[in-house]
Amino acid sequence: MTLELQHPQMVIGGETYAPDREHRIYTSPSTGQEVSDILLGSPEDVDRAVASARAALPALAALGLDGRAELLRRTGDAIRAHADEFAALLANEHGKTYYGDAPGEIGASAVAMADAGAQARWMLEQHYPVSTPGKRVMTVRRPRGVYGILTPWNFPLGIATQYYLGPGLAAGNSMVWIGAPSVNSTHALLAKIIAEIWPPGSVNFITGDGPVVGQALAGHPGVDAVGFTGSTPVGNAVQIAAVGKPSFLELGGNGPTVVFADADIELAAARIAGGSFANAGQICTASGRILAHASVASQLADAIAEQSKRFVLGNPFERETTMGPVHRSELAAAVLGQVENAVAQGARLVTGGALLEGAPTSNYVLPTVVDNVPAGSDLHRMETFGPVAPVVHYETDDELRELLNSSRFGLHGGVFTRDVERGLAFGETLRVGHVNINDTSAYWEPSIPAGGAAGAASGIGRSGGPWSVLEMTEVQTFTLDLG
Repeated sequence: MTLELQHPQMVIGGETYAPDREHRIYTSPSTGQEVSDILLGSPEDVDRAVASARAALPALAALGLDGRAELLRRTGDAIRAHADEFAALLANEHGKTYYGDAPGEIGASAVAMADAGAQARWMLEQHYPVSTPGKRVMTVRRPRGVYGILTPWNFPLGIATQYYLGPGLAAGNSMVWIGAPSVNSTHALLAKIIAEIWPPGSVNFITGDGPVVGQALAGHPGVDAVGFTGSTPVGNAVQIAAVGKPSFLELGGNGPTVVFADADIELAAARIAGGSFANAGQICTASGRILAHASVASQLADAIAEQSKRFVLGNPFERETTMGPVHRSELAAAVLGQVENAVAQGARLVTGGALLEGAPTSNYVLPTVVDNVPAGSDLHRMETFGPVAPVVHYETDDELRELLNSSRFGLHGGVFTRDVERGLAFGETLRVGHVNINDTSAYWEPSIPAGGAAGAASGIGRSGGPWSVLEMTEVQTFTLDLG
């Protein structure tokens, strides 16, 4: 299935907005055909959107929490009503499987929007005793105001709805949203749906390049706070541009998955395969750094290779396909380059390590397992962001600690052991924001807090359910003089 060339438009003040701007064509990672023709927005477009968002704040406040919750429920229903259209866009524009990954993301996004209103009820008012007679102190949580939101391409709907748009609207914030241009058609459909339901200007959508419109948005004096998900270098640039503003950032990850000698190897292999190959490995919490005790490491690698057969790479629109292409051809080349370099340094290629023969584009990277990966290789140290399971061997606890400390990332991690107490105790020593015991590092549900450890290169704050709402609000204190 292919779609006609899409022309995603901006949405400002509840209306589509198509200024006279330079255009850019994007091609489908699935077919190689032209898939979208986007407008390259300008700082002037950002100015217009920020003004619209500011003007929308009184209407959002007037709705009250119950009113906003009802509109969120309607938005979730509307996402479901457009499920087929979203799935086709995700398969053509991103490369997700039409019958698997795409419906999963669409369904989770619909639920996230509908649930956000209920989660906002966690914003409790509290009273505090003070030493001065006749005084009472009360704190409330209120929206921060106008949010600048920047989202990546790997989950065009999921990250936008679950981390930012649902929680932000529930709390009463207005937003200016900029998504990755290569998936702007998916974004534009969601922005149009929101515009049909919400007061004008509640969510304003701008197309274009991050270094132009994204930087303009993050540093805009009319923006009160910033939310960003993406790579660590870009996140650092966003934080610099937004200096002085509350910043809610989820950045890169290469969290460790540690497999102890006593682990259930078949269980570990099945879960790790899911964490390495789901969404073609394009997940910031993917199982991309597997540290296994030398006594079981090669057995584990072979078992993961066997599990990789569950992931059938091919045309995203075919029912039997369970893994689509990676999103960008340059990413595919980088992933295979990391594998090739690791093998050149002595690693064992167990399976994969190549493109799918006869595929319509150079984006189809086979599920890949590499054993005995050198600790100094980029395949171990860097965030690979492709369908690769690299197994690194360790012998001693000291060697394991050295491996753990060799990465600057601290997002998610996993531990496999039959001794749950040992797993929990070890997990407490990991400098990551989320530890899964006997499951892949990629396991997460939208109601669970997620984010990077302090001081790591994986971001600031916690996303997920009520934690996103808390991040997108602030405390206001009232002092009452009762006489």
